[in-house]
Amino acid sequence: MLSDANEYLNKLIEVHERSGLSFREVAQECDLDPSYVHYILKGARRPHRDVLIALGFAYRLDRWEVDEILLLAGLPPIGRSAVREFRQDLYKDKEGEKE
Repeated sequence: MLSDANEYLNKLIEVHERSGLSFREVAQECDLDPSYVHYILKGARRPHRDVLIALGFAYRLDRWEVDEILLLAGLPPIGRSAVREFRQDLYKDKEGEKE
């Protein structure tokens, strides 16, 4: 279930480029510093779950798209049933590592 650490970043960069928004515009939508948004998209900072959700709203993503980015980042998605599946898959992955 846990994916390559850069997969979420690649998806986020793709979404940013598709949006046509500047770092400043995205930061303003999220109430973040533009340099922080820049560092996130350059891979120099790993954002918390709430920041990824805020970025999703700034980019006007559908919930499933935000969930995809969260899952790629190894974080629980927004939806309750998806959270349950995430936890079950994470538990299975950890159990598999013990064997």
